[in-house]
Amino acid sequence: MVIGQFIEAERAGEADDPALDAGLERVTTTPGAGGMRLVPDHTDGMDMNALPEDYQAIMKVIAGTAGPAQAGQVSEALGRGTLPAQVEAVRAKLKRLAERGWLHRTPGGRFTPRDHTRR
Repeated sequence: MVIGQFIEAERAGEADDPALDAGLERVTTTPGAGGMRLVPDHTDGMDMNALPEDYQAIMKVIAGTAGPAQAGQVSEALGRGTLPAQVEAVRAKLKRLAERGWLHRTPGGRFTPRDHTRR
């Protein structure tokens, strides 16, 4: 989409227009655009505020569970329901959090907080 806008602007002779440049910059530098990561890798000193709001909500649910939580439990606690599509969306976010070091994924597919998230 952005490339198409640029090509159209170039054809119209507006490729160097500052207003157009600012618009393209806004589209391509927002979190999640152009390959930017929404969920950063966890490093020492980072807290949950580094995560987008929906991921923070997931982290709070996991931190509040007594033991390892399943994706269905987290989805239900977030008020998203237990239909397969609803649970799979939450499961994908849980896996992403585990891959980036925010959560621990058990061999059975359940999720627990890492030691650094319990502080």
